Amino acid sequence: MKKRKTGWKAAVLTAAVAVAVMLTGCGQNEDEKVYLDEVKAEDYVKLPEYKGLNVVQALPEVTDEYRDAYINYLLSLNPPEGAKEGDTVNIDYVGTLDGVAFEGGTAAGQNLTLGSGKFIEGFEEGLIGAKAGDVVELNLTFPENYSPEMAGKSVVFTVTVNTVMAAEPQELTDEYVKGLDNGCSTVEEYKQYAYDLLMEDAEESYENAIENSLVNMLMENCEFTKEPPQAMVEGYTSMLRESLAAEAANYGMTLDQFISAGFGTDAETFAQEIQEQARQYARQYIMLQAIADREGLNVTDEDVDREIEELTAQNGGDMSVEEIKEEIDDRRYKEYMMSQKVMKMLRENAVVSAE
Repeated sequence: MKKRKTGWKAAVLTAAVAVAVMLTGCGQNEDEKVYLDEVKAEDYVKLPEYKGLNVVQALPEVTDEYRDAYINYLLSLNPPEGAKEGDTVNIDYVGTLDGVAFEGGTAAGQNLTLGSGKFIEGFEEGLIGAKAGDVVELNLTFPENYSPEMAGKSVVFTVTVNTVMAAEPQELTDEYVKGLDNGCSTVEEYKQYAYDLLMEDAEESYENAIENSLVNMLMENCEFTKEPPQAMVEGYTSMLRESLAAEAANYGMTLDQFISAGFGTDAETFAQEIQEQARQYARQYIMLQAIADREGLNVTDEDVDREIEELTAQNGGDMSVEEIKEEIDDRRYKEYMMSQKVMKMLRENAVVSAE
């Protein structure tokens, strides 16, 4: 797993936290929560000018080289015959000794080139032929010249193969394209299809970058006259921790293991960083609420009902409106919808240039 940057920016909420905002629970008792509708936002912040902000952002672009690299990536991804020597697998693994996980034997998102000799004998060989999604159990023995605590010990590695990246990509032909079930029948059609997908992503990233710039600009120029309510900060702290705990569980790791592997820090230091990030989220939402109050952009119960109905229709009606409303904290969801309305207004009034 690559280490993440710990200096997070207080920009627009991540998707994971945005989801957590609307869920009930989030580690706080109902009577401990503090909502934005319980405070007067302008008591906490003096707003700068927020219309007509100038943002410099390079226009979205997809070059032929980038498109071709993307296609080659797809041609190399998860070959139908499974992994062979020289291919790179991305794996999660847990090593156990007598049924108990041992220190240093667990990792997630690890890239391993088969045949590199980086793991003990039998590990890489045991993954030959494995395909994405396979779970492979490897009964292995550490060599006698290994560390004293593990030398000669028999262990079991349970390995989950996330992806296989072939050393040599498949050939891009019309026949290959026809088997992809994406409406393309020729190589040229597929190249245009890939370009369109990448441009859609580039345009989304472009808009996200503009919104992040607007929020960061406003946060830097706001004058916060007093700190957010501590219970509000604790609410965001719980959301962040639960979001990370869920991600850790996806890797089969505890939160402490995930923090150590993914962020390169200890739990105590990370807890302080989480607390500070939560404080920034609380400030950010108070700032957005102050703008919403001034611009008449608050959200009504009827707005929430309409949005839930639209989401239900878009998702094929898997859950009823009533079922969704039981799963969400509607006051938190109002806050989330308010933030989207404010961001839309800020974006529409921003002056964006490429240089």
